[in-house]
Amino acid sequence: MGLFGTGFNGLSPSLRGRVGVGLLLALLFLSACTGSHSYRYRIGVSQCVGGKWREKVNDEMLSAQHLYGNEVKVSIANADNDSKRQVRQIDSLAASGVDLLVVAPNEYKAISPAIIRAKQRGIPVVLFDRKATTNDFTAYIGGDNVEAGRAMGHYALSLLRERSYDHTPRVLEITGGTTSSPAIDRHKGFSSVLGKTQGIDYQYVNTDWTSEQVYKAMNNWLNTHPVPDIVFCHSDLAAQNAYKAAQEKGVAKNILFLGIDGLPGPGEGIDAVEKGIFAGTYVYPTHGEEIIKLALDILQGRKYKRENIMKSVIVTPDNASIMQQTSLELQRQGNNLLILQDKLENYFGLYNTQRMIIFVSIAAIVLLVIALLLIWRIVVITRRLNRKEKEINREQTLFYTNARHQLRTPLTLIDGPINELAASNDLKGKDRSLVDILQRNVNQLAHIVYDVLNFKPDTVDEENTEDTPSVSDTNASVQSARLEMLTDSNKEGFPTVLIVDDNDDMRRYLRTLLTGKYYVIEAADGESGLKVARESVPDIIVSDVMMPVMDGLQFCKKIKDDTMTSHIPVILLTARSTEDQQVEGLSSGADAYMTKPFSASLLLARIDNLLKSRAQLRHLFDGKAQDEQAEEEKLATPDREFINRLKAAIQKHLSESNLKMDDLGAEMGISRVQLYRKVKALTGLSPVELLKQMRLQKAYSLLQHSSLSVSEIAYDTGFSSPAYFSTCFKKQYGKYPTEIREEK
Repeated sequence: MGLFGTGFNGLSPSLRGRVGVGLLLALLFLSACTGSHSYRYRIGVSQCVGGKWREKVNDEMLSAQHLYGNEVKVSIANADNDSKRQVRQIDSLAASGVDLLVVAPNEYKAISPAIIRAKQRGIPVVLFDRKATTNDFTAYIGGDNVEAGRAMGHYALSLLRERSYDHTPRVLEITGGTTSSPAIDRHKGFSSVLGKTQGIDYQYVNTDWTSEQVYKAMNNWLNTHPVPDIVFCHSDLAAQNAYKAAQEKGVAKNILFLGIDGLPGPGEGIDAVEKGIFAGTYVYPTHGEEIIKLALDILQGRKYKRENIMKSVIVTPDNASIMQQTSLELQRQGNNLLILQDKLENYFGLYNTQRMIIFVSIAAIVLLVIALLLIWRIVVITRRLNRKEKEINREQTLFYTNARHQLRTPLTLIDGPINELAASNDLKGKDRSLVDILQRNVNQLAHIVYDVLNFKPDTVDEENTEDTPSVSDTNASVQSARLEMLTDSNKEGFPTVLIVDDNDDMRRYLRTLLTGKYYVIEAADGESGLKVARESVPDIIVSDVMMPVMDGLQFCKKIKDDTMTSHIPVILLTARSTEDQQVEGLSSGADAYMTKPFSASLLLARIDNLLKSRAQLRHLFDGKAQDEQAEEEKLATPDREFINRLKAAIQKHLSESNLKMDDLGAEMGISRVQLYRKVKALTGLSPVELLKQMRLQKAYSLLQHSSLSVSEIAYDTGFSSPAYFSTCFKKQYGKYPTEIREEK
């Protein structure tokens, strides 16, 4: 592995990050070198339809873009005579981020909304060849279609004057329809000449530019009308289809056909004039290079004309040959230019590839140098870290050696006297229990210290596993002890404390502290503790936090959420001492949170204070509270709900002299024993005493505020006889009911 192996194997996360960043930057650099050409401007072209004339325009625009280097990139889309498709294409080009749109609208009205939307995006729009109903465009460039129609009209008149007819000369115009601006304008120009000329039978029919429609229109006309002398079509392709229909009828030689486009090449308009098929055609200008020039003038902020009309000429049998030769030569030269441009692009592509290879090679060398420097730096840092690690190991070894001595000495001095005390037969009762607890935990502490200082944490777990009884065994022993305690009556009347802890010695220690002043019951985990709490309803709970089955936080929350136990104060004992952990404990509903090791006197004081605070709430039911509602607000919500439900149940059955506590408990949804413990804990009174007190309070109110007799009040408040009522009343208030009535 050598240098490289050492470097990469010892690579830290931060250094790996640095190397990763360096590689990423290098990849970005390489990708930038190998990227595509970056053009300053992007021009989108939307052609309404295909055909030779538009293909010529497209070739001229694509050729012209090369004259400007990387200034401009032209993208062309063809709608194939579908207005809806063209609208989608315009929207798509605009959304793609083109800098300028060139549009030849398929229809006069349908395309206008898409043009308006493009302008609203801030994209200049150049219309060419055709216009739309909207005036919201940047510029127009193309031939003058009105002038083209007018020129062909005058040429048709000149052809008619050269001939003599034995009938009124007949002229038929086959239009391109009424939805595109070229067709509308060409018809306007042609009809402005023929329509005003006397002695001519001028007619026209509308089509949709397609070959099928033109052929069908010509065929129908020949079937229903006299043969026309001149047929003018709005394109050379339309004129060829009209000629085809006339030829099939055998009358083509009697008709002079005129068209517009004037493209060179075999089968095109100029060729048709040269062969005598057409009598003439109007060369409709293409000039795609002028379109690109106008677009760049707009994009670069130069002056430009909004209306750009390109002039043209008519091809006749007299000039057809020279026009064909000239046009073909220009076309050949244009094709040669395109070939040269393609070759130049290939050469430049090869040049760019070679330059890119050089750049990549330089970048690779630089990257390699950087990588070597980084690796060398990593090796240096790794060696430094290794030396540091060895130094730390030496310091740790020295620390643990000193720690063994410093810790084992006091442990030995503790362990020896404890063992001597444990071996003595003079210890009895509480003292024996405390010494046994101390001996077991000192031994456990000695094992833990030994394992930590000798780096053997697994041993601790194994020994703890061997020495610690199972949770089920602990639960069983605690449940047995608890049942024995519950079978004994709490004759001393001590407050009941529930201890919940999974450590046997901790429970024994707490029991030793509390016995004599409190009645102690136990549970080994939160789940069994919850069951004991519900059954026995203790006065206070002392619980550990870290326990199996159910921890102390869950246990505390369930205690506080349960109506039967919500009033019981909970003290949590734990080794978790951080501020966040204490907040978590108090948030679970704990009334106090004490960290281990804790002071026994502080724990006893906490228990005593919480029980006193609970006792202060009991005067709510002694009939002496000045503002009972305000006092009730001091109770927790579950306790307040329980009190309200209890009062409502008692008020409901207040007049029943034979009311039993079993019935009252059933209505509250708890057993008689649970009712007794809950009421006693909250009020200091038994349910029977509370019932009697509420009956007397009601009677006192009736004596003051009603006209009922003493006997009636006695029976209405549930007393079995007026005499018993008077006796209880005198004991409670120090006066007989009749005395209260007389005071009224």
